[in-house]
Amino acid sequence: MAECAALRGRWVVLGAAAIALAAHSLAYNFVTDDAYISFVFSRNLAEHGELTFNLGQPVEGYTSFLWTFVLGVGMIAGVPPDYASRVLGTACGLATLYAAFRLAERALGRPTLWAAVPAVLLACSSGFACWSSGGLETQLYTLLVTVALDALVAATTRPRALRRLGVALALASMTRPEGPMVAAVLGAVWISRRLIAWLRARASTPGPGLRPTRDEALALAWFFGLWAPWFAWRWWYYGWPFPNTYYVKASGPWVAPDLGHQMIDNGLYYVWLWLRQSHLLLALPIAIAGLVAARPGTPRSVLAATCAVLSAVTLAYTVSVGGDFMGLHRFIMPMFVIAALAVTLGAERLAGVLARLAGAGGGGLGAVLRAAVGPALAIALIAGFAATQWRLTRESLRWGNFDSDHGIDTPIYLIAYTEDRATIGRAMAGCFQPDDFSIVGGAGAQPYFARMRGVDVFGLVSEAIAHDEPRVRARAGHTKFGSDRVLAAYHPTFVFSCYAIHRTPAPPALPCQAFWIASGFEPVTMHIPGLRLQGEYYSFLARTARHFACPGRVR
Repeated sequence: MAECAALRGRWVVLGAAAIALAAHSLAYNFVTDDAYISFVFSRNLAEHGELTFNLGQPVEGYTSFLWTFVLGVGMIAGVPPDYASRVLGTACGLATLYAAFRLAERALGRPTLWAAVPAVLLACSSGFACWSSGGLETQLYTLLVTVALDALVAATTRPRALRRLGVALALASMTRPEGPMVAAVLGAVWISRRLIAWLRARASTPGPGLRPTRDEALALAWFFGLWAPWFAWRWWYYGWPFPNTYYVKASGPWVAPDLGHQMIDNGLYYVWLWLRQSHLLLALPIAIAGLVAARPGTPRSVLAATCAVLSAVTLAYTVSVGGDFMGLHRFIMPMFVIAALAVTLGAERLAGVLARLAGAGGGGLGAVLRAAVGPALAIALIAGFAATQWRLTRESLRWGNFDSDHGIDTPIYLIAYTEDRATIGRAMAGCFQPDDFSIVGGAGAQPYFARMRGVDVFGLVSEAIAHDEPRVRARAGHTKFGSDRVLAAYHPTFVFSCYAIHRTPAPPALPCQAFWIASGFEPVTMHIPGLRLQGEYYSFLARTARHFACPGRVR
């Protein structure tokens, strides 16, 4: 009876984790500026049938095809992307809890309350909750990677699961550029497992050579059947084998040799900050014990090997690109799932050891202690982690916590920045003519709400900046910056990348204005009520001959 209650209880715990994640995600409930870049592509797909930022100019300025496409389909149905992205992000986060639960049960080899612990840890995590919101593809990608891990582990006893593995990896590769890297790792682990088993069998009984099974062939067919046509299409459509964002963020010479070293240092700091803020530094011995304590050939050993290799490759890649500029580690979100699984497996193993010690004396008291050790350890683990994450969530959303930490912005700054750019965009909507072209800083909320044509100064939607400019800064995602010569070649009407937001109507001198004023531009100041970060007056540059008129312009 007690065992049946425990088995039912694991579903209750999983349901509680789902409620906790939904509530935790609503504490953030935001859309970050970068998400609006994809929204522009989605809108042009819905309204014009083009996956472009500027109509008629295909540049792959996003790294989330599947997410962007799904949001575009939603816009065709009349669902706004800023709403759909938050709902879908949270839904993917909730689905990941279930996938992690199933994966834990496979690894543990039995239905148990311990299988629900990874879901509870993820629900408590500030980073996991933050990026269940945010409007980005983060949780869709995390879900697909988790489903792929589950399929790989399931295939150790049910080879048909390899077909699901091929589909999940193909969709993950169409969602994030890191998807093929994950596919290569999981494929290498599976091939290594098969090779080791074949060599052992051959040592005792010579047999036929190692050949792919039908399920393995079907897994490859599913992967390449979905991914390869899409890859061929996007290369044909955009003209380059990799997204424009790759050429912006990870290619080209550095203007100074030490910048490359600074990028590595930033990447190391990003990983260290994740270990510290998630408190995985303290739980690392338990996590390592959870991965190494597995009998060879079991589902648990396959999961352990895959998690170990995938963690090493993912973190090395993260360091090499300098991490990310958005706080709470959305760039390595699948690592949250791996960490939660590893810590749970280690804690479950530790609970078993402690239970044996507690019950060594025998008798009724020993039996009670043996039964109590596991729940007590799980509760202590969850309670301790939840307390640290409650403080982290509160601090990450504290108004005024705007300081960048080694180039990493806090969630509250990302929220305030995006809200201000959305306010500017809404205020200027309807003030542009069809042939206007703008140079912007962030290519997100401001161009989206104002329906502006243009390119961003960091080159995400500019081939010229992505391919012709060197890397000038060691900040992740912002390594390139359009020079005046390259930007002027676009013949812009407005330069919003040279701007100031201030508290009084008198505009300050813009430090970047000399070139543009000499090229026929003038400073323009607008009063935009509702701006929160630096004031309600917004100054930028407009071509003098444009005679720009817009409600709120200060004369």
